[in-house]
Amino acid sequence: MTDALTLHPATKLLDALCTCIEKEIHPLSATAVAAGSKLFGAAILLKSDLSVVYADTNQERGSPLWHGETWTLKQFFEIPADKRPDVTDCLFLTTHEPCSLCLSAIVWSGFDNFIYMYTYEETHNVFECHGDLDIFNNVFNVREAEVARQASSDGRLSQVRPHYKLRSSLLVALSFAELVAAVPGQERDEYVAKVNAVKMSYGRLSEAYRRNMNVE
Repeated sequence: MTDALTLHPATKLLDALCTCIEKEIHPLSATAVAAGSKLFGAAILLKSDLSVVYADTNQERGSPLWHGETWTLKQFFEIPADKRPDVTDCLFLTTHEPCSLCLSAIVWSGFDNFIYMYTYEETHNVFECHGDLDIFNNVFNVREAEVARQASSDGRLSQVRPHYKLRSSLLVALSFAELVAAVPGQERDEYVAKVNAVKMSYGRLSEAYRRNMNVE
């Protein structure tokens, strides 16, 4: 399975992913939120050079199934096969940690990885979008529990969340926080500030989103 940190330095990954959110996803999300959709977006990048293959955003005003990730997957697979890279050659980026629907869709589509900026907890507490954790807890009978840690096969410590395995035989999930933690100490503050700036900018969409969802 692909751990993006084995392909590129954390700084190169963060530069590319932050730029993708700022330049590709954010403008699409702003338009979609203004039209009544939610603010979650996604993109597919080549593993080789981190160029953007396709980026899009939530389209739930058309269907409740068109989350940012599922809509992006739909559009990606509508690219003609002879012009579409193989999923094994791609990284999947999502602004928010994928819900159970999107997590399954990413895996079923053949991707062996995804990288996310906001965690479930931030989605729940900052954006007041409670569905992700509610479905895990109430439909799949997952109980809130202390996060366990176990040694992975390569000796690195690997989180095992109560919701899903961050590293498994099917995929590797990485957060922006993990990428920042992997930045060498003397540069880390710069990348903490970079990620926080992207979060602050993207997070400004939450006011319109909250109005759409009738959240006071």
